[in-house]
Amino acid sequence: MSTTRTKIYFASDAHLGARFHAEPKEVERRLVRWLDSIKEEAAEIWFLGDMFDYWYEYKYVVPKGFTRFLGKLAELSDNGVKIHIFIGNHDVWMFDYLPEEIGAVIHREPLTIDLLGKRFFLAHGDEVDYRSRAFRLIRRIFRNRFCQILYSAIHPRWTFGFALGWSLSSRKKGLRKQEEVAYQGESAEYLVQFAKSYLQTHPDINFFIFGHRHIMLDLMLNRNSRLLIAGDWMQHFSYIVWDGNVLYMEQFEVE
Repeated sequence: MSTTRTKIYFASDAHLGARFHAEPKEVERRLVRWLDSIKEEAAEIWFLGDMFDYWYEYKYVVPKGFTRFLGKLAELSDNGVKIHIFIGNHDVWMFDYLPEEIGAVIHREPLTIDLLGKRFFLAHGDEVDYRSRAFRLIRRIFRNRFCQILYSAIHPRWTFGFALGWSLSSRKKGLRKQEEVAYQGESAEYLVQFAKSYLQTHPDINFFIFGHRHIMLDLMLNRNSRLLIAGDWMQHFSYIVWDGNVLYMEQFEVE
């Protein structure tokens, strides 16, 4: 690996393929341009979930599209960059395709890991959302292996259309409730509340990093711990960088 590759990057929530993108391919191109811009410095890239608006792997079928993004990931992986992908609540059904084709490591649960001398808690964010019983029930069904097998018996013609239509409907409903997207404050943000609670039994965590909420947030929890929410690649085009000394958030500006 090149000695110049000393930085670790985090990004989340591109929702590639979503019907609510006005220019879906331009979103993908912008993401690829960012990957091109960091390829000489990136040692690892962590995608924190929902990079695809819908992803379901059948035994011999995967979603069409995303060729620019997947091709760039393959190039980076071939050149020694470690690619990590968390499943989100939209792209739950990743199995062996991406590990076999591009060498990506798929993470299905929150992860605590040491990176360049600091301890990180990484997750998409839906895993610790305990506010809604309906949301928890749907999440349990989506992750249940038996339910996944039943779902895979349905022809992709129907499953892909259904899933993308559901996502579009949910997104429109969310846009009508912008207060649910905006930062709610420390006392109301469930990711903040989770992190504070978790620190009571795991005081060694230096950084919590989440996606899922589609907001950019950098919050000190105590003298030794911070929480960052990575924004998204829909409106913020944001990412997080860790170089072993400084952890900071940036936005990718198109030249």
